[in-house]
Parts: sequence; structure tokens; C-alpha cells
Amino acid sequence: MDCVISIIGALPMAMTALSPWQRRLCFLLPFMMRVLLTMLRTLKLAGGNPAALTHVFLQDAVSALGGMIGALHIPEKWFPGSVDLYLNSHNIMHVLVVLAVYSMHQVKHRHIS
Repeated sequence: MDCVISIIGALPMAMTALSPWQRRLCFLLPFMMRVLLTMLRTLKLAGGNPAALTHVFLQDAVSALGGMIGALHIPEKWFPGSVDLYLNSHNIMHVLVVLAVYSMHQVKHRHIS
């Protein structure tokens, strides 16, 4: 369901957004859907292996952290001109995306076993 919302709703809106903030806010609905599904799992109203729940939280928290760092331009806001090549917010966001994908892999791995 989350993929359908992203492809039909959020992705076209993000591709036609007129500002970076409009582009970021397009993905708020799919993110809120993930939060709702995680809450349902936590309340045991939805299925899933309880051992995988930690990684579900980590996946969403790391994704949200990466989005905030990218949106707020941390650390280049604090150190202008000195982190342009390696430690800029865009690079940090990509590293956090890889960590979120690893957590997603762990959820899938724990769900099957």
C-alpha cells in the first residue's frame, strides 16, 4: 500500500514540485502511512515478528533523521565552505539511506526466520 501511495501520489507531485520544500513534503503521506502501520504492529493489531520491530523503528528513525539533516543543511550551515566535498548534508543523507536499507533488510530477514 505504501508503494502504491508513493508511486501514484507522491512521486508525480515530487517531480513537478516548484520548490525543494514542496518536493520534501510530497513524501509526508507515505511516511505517515509507515508510522500508522508501525503503530498498528506495536499495538498487535497487525502481524509481523515481534523481534523485527526494533529494525522497523530504526528504519523509519534513520530515514527521518536523514531527511531532517538534508532539509536543515547540517553541518554546512555551521561550517560554511569547509564541508562541501565530504561531510555535507546530502552525503550524510545518502549514508543514512544505506543504513535504513540495512535495517529494512534485517526486518525482512527476521520476518522470514
